Amino acid sequence: MASNTQETRYKRHLRRKNMGKERKRKVRANGTTPAFAIHTPEADANAPSMVSPKSDS
Repeated sequence: MASNTQETRYKRHLRRKNMGKERKRKVRANGTTPAFAIHTPEADANAPSMVSPKSDS
């Protein structure tokens, strides 16, 4: 039978190990960078000399 001290240390170890597990799982699945629009109408209007992503080429 384990002593109270050993049980407490083990429980604290488990708690520390599991902290943030859900957040880490979400970060691995979705990444940390938020989604953002690459080709917006404003960006296309500001760069008329560049080829529009909607053009057929």
